Amino acid sequence: MTTLVIAEKPSVAQGLAKHLGQVKRHEGYLSTGQYLITWCFGHLMELAEPHVYDARFKKWNAADLPILPEQVKVLPKSDKGSRAQLKVIGSLLKDVDTVIHAGDPDREGQLLVDWVLLHCKNRKPVQRIWLAAQDSASIQKAFQQLKSNQLYLPLFQAAQTRAVADWLVGMNLSRAFTLAAQQKGYQGVVSIGRVQTPTLALVVMRDLDIENFVSKTYYVPMMHVGVSGGSFWATWVAPDSLRERFPDGKITDKGYAESLLQLPELGRISLLDQQRLHTAPPLPYRLSRLQKDASARFGLKADEVLAICQSLYEKHKLTSYPRTDCDYLPESQHAEAGSILSVLTTIYPGLSDLLQKADPALKSAAWNDKKVTAHHAIIPVRGDGATVASLSDKEMKVYDLIVRTYVAQFYPPYEYEKTVVEATVAADVFRASGHRPLLPGWKVLFPPKGKTKDNSEEDSDVETVIPAIDLGEPAHNLAVEARQKQTSPPKPYTDGTLIADMESVHRVVAAKTQTVDNKWLKLLKENAGLGTEATRARIITVLLERGFLTRAGKNLIATATGRSLIQALPKEVKSPIATAMMEQELSAIEKEGHDSQSFLQKQREALTRLVVLAAETPIILEKRDNDGSSIERRDKGKSGKSNSRPRKSTAVNEARQSSNTEAPSAKCCPACGKPMQLRHRKSDGQAFTHTHILRDASTLCQMERLDDFNLDSN
Repeated sequence: MTTLVIAEKPSVAQGLAKHLGQVKRHEGYLSTGQYLITWCFGHLMELAEPHVYDARFKKWNAADLPILPEQVKVLPKSDKGSRAQLKVIGSLLKDVDTVIHAGDPDREGQLLVDWVLLHCKNRKPVQRIWLAAQDSASIQKAFQQLKSNQLYLPLFQAAQTRAVADWLVGMNLSRAFTLAAQQKGYQGVVSIGRVQTPTLALVVMRDLDIENFVSKTYYVPMMHVGVSGGSFWATWVAPDSLRERFPDGKITDKGYAESLLQLPELGRISLLDQQRLHTAPPLPYRLSRLQKDASARFGLKADEVLAICQSLYEKHKLTSYPRTDCDYLPESQHAEAGSILSVLTTIYPGLSDLLQKADPALKSAAWNDKKVTAHHAIIPVRGDGATVASLSDKEMKVYDLIVRTYVAQFYPPYEYEKTVVEATVAADVFRASGHRPLLPGWKVLFPPKGKTKDNSEEDSDVETVIPAIDLGEPAHNLAVEARQKQTSPPKPYTDGTLIADMESVHRVVAAKTQTVDNKWLKLLKENAGLGTEATRARIITVLLERGFLTRAGKNLIATATGRSLIQALPKEVKSPIATAMMEQELSAIEKEGHDSQSFLQKQREALTRLVVLAAETPIILEKRDNDGSSIERRDKGKSGKSNSRPRKSTAVNEARQSSNTEAPSAKCCPACGKPMQLRHRKSDGQAFTHTHILRDASTLCQMERLDDFNLDSN
């Protein structure tokens, strides 16, 4: 019996073939014993363009909107490589008895191979292999656990429904709002996406918060307290009545702060609370948490971290599947801990001392079957002989984080003594807290690298060394002062912090508006916010490529075009709530077998309404000269004619100009279909197919603060 294995990409096919035996190479596939192993190049199929349904859709016309095909068409991609590989797969399917679907273990992996099987009109039985990792041991285990591909039909339906819904949004709303913007003189393409547009709104809001921020001075009353065993500084504890005068709890009146410090020289220790506490190790990584940490520690971009994780998984075979939203591990996998720790001493010799001290008998909270989703957390695997010597510097940094966090599960908790002490002088209370390490536990794996806390505006109790002290003993007022501090603005987004807010967007929405119903906040939280672990990095890249975001160092900021777009769009398009509602229904299709057609009908009805709204919405975006600078206003010369000199850019725009990502033009490359951008040519007559983007030298639009995220139009 001959079996055809269809992998998502060539590298996976090669790994599977090595596991199955002696490999022979052929054009477009490999063979080993009873197995033929072939591959896709990612998606070989795609949803048809609008003009395939009707030739008139090739021209963008508001009268033709919305474009709502009843039956979508899935066609082979137009490039020769994809078509040739489809032909190979179709030919192989005729000569085998069974098929193994080896797409990546996620929605897209399920979809892209299923689309190929449907296109080839396959009638052979299909089994699904679920590859959590690609080392030999994991592959062997996965081959022993093959399941009927029919069991994954809900996953396919959810993936296809998502693809169709995104197609409907992109094809209709991008056209509708582009045409509306062009009515006001804009020359570019307005790209709208159900995830990218609310994500852009997050960045625009953060930028506006920073620019509208006004720092204020405030004062914190402090006392230097003397006791028999030594002394310490303590912070004045504000009574509730203070908020009547200072609503945010910050004393902005220096005289008032100093008046609070007219105190006698002697008080007493009125509270002493000492507790021995412990902190469990951090859970193993899910992708978004790893992206956030790698961004904060090493300045890595989100798409860099994803690419590195994919390389560690596919190329080096040193870690498990990376596109996971889970921090937990199956309880059955705990039995493999000893062998993994043992192999890691060879893979990562520099960590061998700490690996040898790990106790595989320990079982942290990470092992929990009830909290494991389709993919467990990212962990190191045994590998196939590779070591850290083969890793690049960036790969090493990410791998080190993954390994240390996994090994931490086999170390005891970090133990410390927490002391809270209050000194009462007259009627005023001053508080300090102390933290004394007792047992380092898992923290030995994470040596401190200097002070990491920023100078935020929040006033926590003073964290200090508390001397030996007794409850009720005298507390001497050695000195007092009103320490001057400044409130700090929010920080610009980085890749890591933006991904964190995309994932926890319910917190952003709750902080920004008081009018959102709790049911929507609950929905946002339950559906993990904007995008998925697999798509968030790509969303940031798309916003950069399309000129809505730009980089200023490690920070992400909105371009002038991105700002004016978010200001102009109606709430329904930029609200994360609509995206959360969609994710909830897609999840129900995948996990509960809900009807995809009823969902798509709702999408069609919503798009019909939004297309009408787009035609009625004034979309005023910034016009540009050929050099990319703003022509929103020109200075007039003595003759009264407008000269060609644009307004000077602001400091923020100068930061934008120093970045490498700018705004795209409306034209697309005839070879690959990607947006083309204007580029300086060294000589006249020389043509470029792919060109880089103009720098955004435009001035900022004067904007009001964004509306809240409510879906209601009133």
